[in-house]
Amino acid sequence: MRLLLAVVAAVLCAGTVLMVRVTASVVSQLNDLRQTVDRRFTDISAATRLFAQVEKLRGDGVPRLVDATKVLCAGPDILREFVYAEIDRLAAHLGDLTGFVTECPGENHDWLLTLTRCTKKSIDAVSTTTVVDNYLGSTGSAGRYLAAQGEAIERGASVRRLFVVQRPAQAAALVPLCTAQREVGVQVRVAVMEKLPPSLRRGAMIDFVVFDGALSYEVRFDPLGSDCSTRINAHAHRVEPFVSRFDLLWNATESADS
Repeated sequence: MRLLLAVVAAVLCAGTVLMVRVTASVVSQLNDLRQTVDRRFTDISAATRLFAQVEKLRGDGVPRLVDATKVLCAGPDILREFVYAEIDRLAAHLGDLTGFVTECPGENHDWLLTLTRCTKKSIDAVSTTTVVDNYLGSTGSAGRYLAAQGEAIERGASVRRLFVVQRPAQAAALVPLCTAQREVGVQVRVAVMEKLPPSLRRGAMIDFVVFDGALSYEVRFDPLGSDCSTRINAHAHRVEPFVSRFDLLWNATESADS
């Protein structure tokens, strides 16, 4: 009898241990399942927020970008690497613009053209780099920029261009460029530093364009004038000084055709 009780007790203990282990295993699996489900819901929530943001974008740019990634499954390696590089470059600049500012080496004509085509109200530009402007005057970039300014004017935008030179004799070289600008409706003036009030001659003079009074396109050259960088800035406290600077220079300068 005692042996039978011992066997029963042993079986019960073994069964209990087995049940505990099975229960623990089931609980562990349930926890894993719950965590997996939680992650899936988190992913779904993030995807939902992403799609909500994408829906705010205009036009078919995003679908076209997604469609363009089909090239990643076909074509030569160099084409795929180019697509990767372009996506990374675009993502980097868009990431920077979440902080309302981005920058790139060199003078970015693509940004200049795109901003001009997006303008609704006004374009106010100051150019101190006469050599660069004359060079661009003979290139396709300048022609596309000038055409884009003309289109902005047709949309009702005001476009003002101010050239800054050191001496009166330098203004003569700008006559053809000023004429081309006026022919599409751009208001043009040439500021001669020697004739400006002392207060306007102080500080560094850089090339910049203010779009719609809310965003600045700045071109900054190194001290030797051999290298430059382009910055887009939409911070109001950074743009306002350019707006004020342009107005002061414009009001202190006579029209280029006067």
